[in-house]
Formats: sequence, C-alpha cells, structure tokens
Amino acid sequence: MISVELLKSHCLPFLFFAVDAMSLSSTNIRILENSINRALLRIFGSCDKSSLDYIKICTGLDNIKGLVEKRHYSFIDKLISDVRFSNLLLVYGFNALYGL
Repeated sequence: MISVELLKSHCLPFLFFAVDAMSLSSTNIRILENSINRALLRIFGSCDKSSLDYIKICTGLDNIKGLVEKRHYSFIDKLISDVRFSNLLLVYGFNALYGL
C-alpha cells in the first residue's frame, strides 16, 4: 500500500499536470487510465481485469474521469473568484455563447 500512496502523491501530480486548465477528450482520459492501470499491475503483479477493477476501487483510483473533472471545475472556480480573471472569463463566455 505504500507504493500506491507514493503513486497517488508523486506520480498522479505529474500525470495530471495542466489537466486543470484544459478539457480532456475521452482518448486522453483513456491514456491516463491506461497509465494508472499499468502502474497498478506492476505494483500488485499480473492480474485480470476484475481484480484490477477491485484494486482501483479499494485504492480510490476507479474514477479518473471524475477526478479530472473535479480538478478542472476547482480550477475554474478559483479563476472566477479572482477578480482579474473573472472579467476575462465572462467576456470569453459571452463571445463563445454568441459566436463573436
């Protein structure tokens, strides 16, 4: 379990670097999930898909898409709360909405 905690504390920040600021496609999320799956397979040894799914649930790494979305929304909330960027985001949103 120490290896899993090291994965969470050291490897995930590198994998998720700059994920906060951009929207990921399903292909990019699948690549992140594959990276985590390979790391867990190396930590726990070769196992089948059901065992890997169970390990991911037990370690809290089962919903990468949700984790990425949570980080993205948190980043946007921080930007909106900053006065300097909130006006810029409002103008961008207005232009995106009305196609200007």
